[in-house]
Amino acid sequence: MIYITGDVHDSINGSWEQRKTGYCDDLDSAIKFLEILKKNKIKSTLFLNGSLIDKYPEKIKKMSNYDVELGGHTYENFGKMSLLKNYYNRKIFGCVYGSASYQKKDIFATKKAFSGVGLRMKSWRTHAFSSNKETFRLLEGYGVKFVSDLLGQNMPFEKNGLIHMPINIPVDQNTISYGKLCPENRDPFASCVKGRISPKEWFEVLKKRVAENEKRKIPSIILIHPMTMGFLDNFKLFEEIAKFISKYQSGKISDFRF
Repeated sequence: MIYITGDVHDSINGSWEQRKTGYCDDLDSAIKFLEILKKNKIKSTLFLNGSLIDKYPEKIKKMSNYDVELGGHTYENFGKMSLLKNYYNRKIFGCVYGSASYQKKDIFATKKAFSGVGLRMKSWRTHAFSSNKETFRLLEGYGVKFVSDLLGQNMPFEKNGLIHMPINIPVDQNTISYGKLCPENRDPFASCVKGRISPKEWFEVLKKRVAENEKRKIPSIILIHPMTMGFLDNFKLFEEIAKFISKYQSGKISDFRF
């Protein structure tokens, strides 16, 4: 089983992909992403900022016409972040997301945005995967059942009322090199500040990991950013990825059952 997921952002301060494409948010690229998946009969889950729902309810309704689940992705990427605030949150609270009181307010605002257009927020991914125990406790209290923001583990698992769907295929943004390759680090799970691999190499890694997971009966949870695919080559690589994935059964995150 393949679970294709994507993260859809409102304007991100300093986002080079948004600057290069001229988009102020990721919604238009998300709709193109969904059109390609629809053509290949693939189900998906998109995690989006609550602020996008409040700003563009008509576009959100258009996205709901596809075979997609919409999940929460914080309200607006933690608001205005600075290096000092980032450091402070990590030092004091153990994650960039900040204090429990801030997280509670942010998750509530995101859920409220979903409710405002008649959507139930059943799934969640924290921006930058920056969750901690408080995040999970709050999400469970707000009725979220599925969380997908752990990296590198293989199997989904249940803990404290939440089903965790770890991303077990190397993430596009964290992995693809857009310029000169750095030979000192070609690890597909390298962080985004280290040397990476070419898009074609990443696709080969993705195909290999998916095939291995299928043999071992492990669900493949994949994160591909619509904006990244648009910026990279106007979705040409994503068209190839969709054709490959169409050979397998696909699902939405909240479809998962043990």
